[in-house]
Amino acid sequence: MAIWRIAAWALCLVVACQARAQQVQMLFSPMPGVSEPATAGGEPRGVAVDILHEISRRSGVEMHLAFYPQARTRLLVEQQEDTCMPVVHLAEMSARYKWSAPMMQIRMVMLARHDNPLIVRSTEQLKTLRVGAARGTMVAERLKQMGVPLDESADYQHGLEKLGLGRLDLWAMLDIGLQSLSRSMGMAPPRVVWVLDTLDVSFACNQKMDNATLTSINQAISAMRKDGTMAHFNLH
Repeated sequence: MAIWRIAAWALCLVVACQARAQQVQMLFSPMPGVSEPATAGGEPRGVAVDILHEISRRSGVEMHLAFYPQARTRLLVEQQEDTCMPVVHLAEMSARYKWSAPMMQIRMVMLARHDNPLIVRSTEQLKTLRVGAARGTMVAERLKQMGVPLDESADYQHGLEKLGLGRLDLWAMLDIGLQSLSRSMGMAPPRVVWVLDTLDVSFACNQKMDNATLTSINQAISAMRKDGTMAHFNLH
């Protein structure tokens, strides 16, 4: 009887651990039309949220959404187990996180005001211009490594406001949600003047993320890319 009870107790522990492993906290940075926090009585919405729901449904992994500024998001993922964030996969950031399979590719772009005829031809030219990026983002990290002096803003909205007011020559960001963000701000969409890079977007997770959970997520991502579901989501 004692052996039976010990076996049952051990089985319960295994089941409990598996249940815990199949829950992930997904951290997003707010962006109109892409990842919008819930309003009173509502649910989070946006195309990135829709992608997350579909991955959760296919993988069987319960995903809880939370929204923070980008710099805070990165810090929390590095500190908290079972936590991930969707970001571009930069080689120089690989060692900090455990990564999912890539979901899609996104351009890292330099934007000028719609009526600014500026042409960018080199990194050296960037160093002579007033360039801005959101604080704590992978884009800001890349530009700093390139030696480009930065005017960092708390979020995308404040940066685009500076661009619209002529306080910046260029604003750097990922080519995600630009149309909806510009529309929500009542401004003409900025003009892409230079593409810095084209990068994979993946989930960057805490290094202690459960391998079985990440495998389930990767299988769902692979299936969505294979059957064309991922391509139907418009992040622009």
